[in-house]
Amino acid sequence: MQQTQRQQFYHLCFQKKIMKKRGVNVQTISVYISTTLVLLLLGIMGTLFIGAQSLTHSVQKNLILSVIIKNETSEEAILKLKKEIEKDKRILNIAYISKEQALAEESKALKTNPEEILGYNPYEASLEITLEPQYANSTELQAIERNMLKKKEVKEVIYQKELVDTINTNIRKAGIILLTLLAMLTIISWSLIGNMVRLSIYSKRFILHTMKLVGASWSFICRPFIFKNMWIGIFSGIASNIILASILYLLQQNEPEIINIIEFDKLAIVGVIVIVFGMAICMLCALLSVLRFLRMRRNDLYFI
Repeated sequence: MQQTQRQQFYHLCFQKKIMKKRGVNVQTISVYISTTLVLLLLGIMGTLFIGAQSLTHSVQKNLILSVIIKNETSEEAILKLKKEIEKDKRILNIAYISKEQALAEESKALKTNPEEILGYNPYEASLEITLEPQYANSTELQAIERNMLKKKEVKEVIYQKELVDTINTNIRKAGIILLTLLAMLTIISWSLIGNMVRLSIYSKRFILHTMKLVGASWSFICRPFIFKNMWIGIFSGIASNIILASILYLLQQNEPEIINIIEFDKLAIVGVIVIVFGMAICMLCALLSVLRFLRMRRNDLYFI
């Protein structure tokens, strides 16, 4: 009974010894700063990835497919065709441009009326189609074009084929580059944060060994380190999000167009991911480091 009480007393003493230096010290500050900077880089990469996706969707949404209607087609037939096309799940929006509306728009742009010069309206009615972003690629556009040309009311289909090919090629390249960088940065983050956490625990390796000798369970020994590093990860993640938000605010002040392409709901998700990633990686690295020292014999602790 006395032995058990003495062991419990030792457990509490050693735990207090580990945790009594919770206050600010150089080692703790260096861990916070290093973790914050690494998570900030991760957040910046996530923001760039979101910005690239948003920019791509914006370009794809602004891609217009013009379906030119034959002159002899009545307005009733055109409206019927419009309703039929609207049923296609690939269509985001479709607008009917009559001959008169096309003439008015071009007259306003040219500041002269072509009908007065030529004696007739040279423009034809059309349906302006905008696709869902995921379908704004060469394969889908060609399929839609073939389908439209089969309809008797359609004269031709016009869209910027070279622009579509360029967009799709750049999307693939940018996606591969960003994902590669993100994967590399994740590995680097793991390495850097892991090293900082291991160094912070290294100085307490003999205390860990002594606690093991007096009968403290491994879970009891690991607990304070895990919780301490959990808070380091959380606070570092919050700090990195504050810094990133400040950078984005400054960008918004100087370049409003750049910041407008970022979807803030997705940006919030990146912020949460950064905090969770920081917390998880710090806790895991602390656990692995403590277990590593606990598995070692006392003599080996002098040579690491």
